[in-house]
Amino acid sequence: MHAIHTTDIQSWSTSEVPVSQRFDYFADVLSSALVPMGVEIETPSRTAFHAEMTLAELGPMAISRQIGSAHRSYRRATELSRSGDHSFHLIINLMSGWTLTHCGEIRLAPGDAVLADSNFGHELHMPGRYECMHLKLSGDWLRRWVSEPSVLVGRRIPATSSWGRALTAFASQLSPQFLVDSPLPQSLLADQVGALLALVASEFGGAPKKASRGDAALRERIHACVLERCMEPGLCAVQVAEALGIPDEHLHRALSAGDESFGELLTGTRTGIALRMLGSSIFRRLSIEEIARRTGFNDATHLERTLRARTGRSPWQLRGH
Repeated sequence: MHAIHTTDIQSWSTSEVPVSQRFDYFADVLSSALVPMGVEIETPSRTAFHAEMTLAELGPMAISRQIGSAHRSYRRATELSRSGDHSFHLIINLMSGWTLTHCGEIRLAPGDAVLADSNFGHELHMPGRYECMHLKLSGDWLRRWVSEPSVLVGRRIPATSSWGRALTAFASQLSPQFLVDSPLPQSLLADQVGALLALVASEFGGAPKKASRGDAALRERIHACVLERCMEPGLCAVQVAEALGIPDEHLHRALSAGDESFGELLTGTRTGIALRMLGSSIFRRLSIEEIARRTGFNDATHLERTLRARTGRSPWQLRGH
């Protein structure tokens, strides 16, 4: 895609390049404008692929609006090693549902948002045509507003939550063209995003407090329950909280106090068991599909995506084949 520069806006469109170059161009644009990442095609032919993106700077953040065709993007060991300064990425879904594996797996409906951390790998699956807002945030700037961003990283920010609704409604209006035309100072707009993120963090349980003995004891119970039930497909925080006889907000608060999220704990537990099974001769006769089933993953493909995102290696490589 050829970049078209105005004073403040950069725009890209695959329609500006030959059909045969569109997909590769899109992959290069994402890596150069956001963070290094790989992309896999979802459409039957690369020639059917289309994408557009506009981007503008807003002080400590870069804001882009993207539309395009189905694809997968990922950040594995190779992409992580090429990353520059630490950054966070607030992604707001404006159109069809899609999934993100990043410190756990979540599905975002239209209007939902998620905060991603450039220090961790991800697997993003856009199964159909999509539209989203992407706010790339400086790590130092975000910590001025949210002292422990891990409270939010990898967790779905639902459009139905009180401050989540306010955050996504405001941030989704910050198109690059709006930033250029806005009558308000850009610093004020950036501060509004920071304040709303702080309020969402507070709604999710607040910045982690110094862990108490009660928090530590509850975390141990949560860990034990997740270890016992992690092979159940679709296991969620509400089910674990019900099994422990506590409100789910208490579960999230206890995990946040230990710098954890439920999604990260569940995926980490499942991944740890899968790694031990892949490395053990006892389970050598089990297929990768069966190992995926026994550890709670949807299928072998889901297990492979998670292992590649976390280790940079496939199940077959980890098994030594």
